[in-house]
Amino acid sequence: YIYLVESSMPNVAKFTKIHSSDRTFIWQKKEQDLSNGAWTTRLGKTIEEMEMDIIFYFDLTMSGVARRLGMQRLAPVQLNSPGHPITSGHDRSIINYYVSWAASELPLEQAQTHYTEELKLVPADTFFQYYEKRILPGNLSRMDGQAFGHLRRSDFGLPEDEDTHIFLCMQQPFKFHPEFDPLICGILENDPNGIVVLRSEDSPANQAVFKKRLERAGCNLDRVHFLDQQPHHRLLALYHEATVVLDSYPAGGDTTTREVLELGKPLVTLPTRLLGGRWTLGYLNNIGLNESTKKALIASTPEEYVNLAVRLATDTSLRESVEADIEQCAPNLFHRDEAVEAWQTILLEISPVQQCQQQAALDRKEEL
Repeated sequence: YIYLVESSMPNVAKFTKIHSSDRTFIWQKKEQDLSNGAWTTRLGKTIEEMEMDIIFYFDLTMSGVARRLGMQRLAPVQLNSPGHPITSGHDRSIINYYVSWAASELPLEQAQTHYTEELKLVPADTFFQYYEKRILPGNLSRMDGQAFGHLRRSDFGLPEDEDTHIFLCMQQPFKFHPEFDPLICGILENDPNGIVVLRSEDSPANQAVFKKRLERAGCNLDRVHFLDQQPHHRLLALYHEATVVLDSYPAGGDTTTREVLELGKPLVTLPTRLLGGRWTLGYLNNIGLNESTKKALIASTPEEYVNLAVRLATDTSLRESVEADIEQCAPNLFHRDEAVEAWQTILLEISPVQQCQQQAALDRKEEL
């Protein structure tokens, strides 16, 4: 395997160092690369000389450099994936495949209309990736190694009393679409004991715009608390201390969803038409939850989203039942070798080497 990463990346993933034959190239702009696109053209020539069979773009649309490289078609087969859950928009002759997860997509015929690439699906009865737990024994964060079990609501400036229901959504603010505003306000309107905790915008100007949006939607801002981005262990503590965690809409969670489930907390979601708002649906449908639990967490309309969130907060017996079911089933998320096998099957299927061998066999059969 050959891994190509941008110079701005502080760390290269561990999986790039597993095999002694693996190589990692870190690209960077040089002083002589003066004209627009000069360094991606230079880098493209270097990559082309490697004569790779497949180039796999993890998040093609999130990097202008990767996008330009993809347009050069530097290998016989190029594929995109939901590192950023949207199509590249490139012609299928340029980016050939998009690999997604059937559990989080609409039926194939409908889902294919969302992609310019040919859609390949990891089967719905397995998981999209081989996931490792992000919480270590002793309530330690795998990401920063810090303990979080001792942290309480008061450590975040939130009301300590259990009568206050905390509805938490700490997604990146760019996921707080205006369509999400009435859902927040509806929850506050229907639960007088509820407060909503949201991630604050980094930009004061953007934060002011967001507050005005919530006011126009009818929210009482005295009951909306904003917190800055948190270190990972503190984020886990927030999930643990929340009454109900809210999946953002229409762009939902993925990694955050797995963390919430790992903690055994209820997470309400409203699946959308596109992949970016359907990851939570896939996880909830695939870890073995009771049907009653799924009905308590998966909404089909904005009104039902509000009702489910409020009911979970106000019905202690229901919430405890849902939490117990999640806690029992969450381990099913992790260390699933069949996810690796599913990817292997797809990569072998689309491999130009495999396709050449199959064509050669057909040619020999015709000759006979």
